Amino acid sequence: MFFVVTGQGLNGPVALTCATAAAAVEKAHDLLADGVLDVIITDADGLQHPPDEFHRLLPGTDG
Repeated sequence: MFFVVTGQGLNGPVALTCATAAAAVEKAHDLLADGVLDVIITDADGLQHPPDEFHRLLPGTDG
């Protein structure tokens, strides 16, 4: 499964691919910390997860 992390950075759109949900969540949090706006994680099924739903990607977390 793969994940795409997207957002709107100061210099335009940002899009990164990650092989695991954990890597996608980590990268998304990094982007948010860097001031990237509208960060979304899209999974292989096309479902989009906004920041308040990132914890749902990681089994065993209670977010």
